Amino acid sequence: MPSLPVHRGDIMGSIFKVNDTGTALMQFSGIVPTGQHYRLISVSCNFNAAPVSSETFTITLDAKAGSAYDLLLYTLDPGTASVSDILWQPDEEILLEGGDAIDILYDNTDARLYGAQITFKAV
Repeated sequence: MPSLPVHRGDIMGSIFKVNDTGTALMQFSGIVPTGQHYRLISVSCNFNAAPVSSETFTITLDAKAGSAYDLLLYTLDPGTASVSDILWQPDEEILLEGGDAIDILYDNTDARLYGAQITFKAV
């Protein structure tokens, strides 16, 4: 029996995944469902070819508590680093409450095809 596909915002057991793909601006969020508590497991991104333009890929915590609690978690310039794959896993637990979001942003001027995913686990 084939496994069920993971779509934007599906909850499969205790894992919550948010996926995005495209060839233009990469700007999407994984939002923890209201009333739930999750731990950020990873953020991954694959480009069909390493970007050449110098632009910053960012992962940010957009806190439900307000902008005073927002936090830049990770940055990388894939063009300068000449990478086509990014996998970021927090060194320490990042616990999130309902309404917290993990935001991904990358200008993607080179129009690279990307597939990106944010993975959370229920706590």
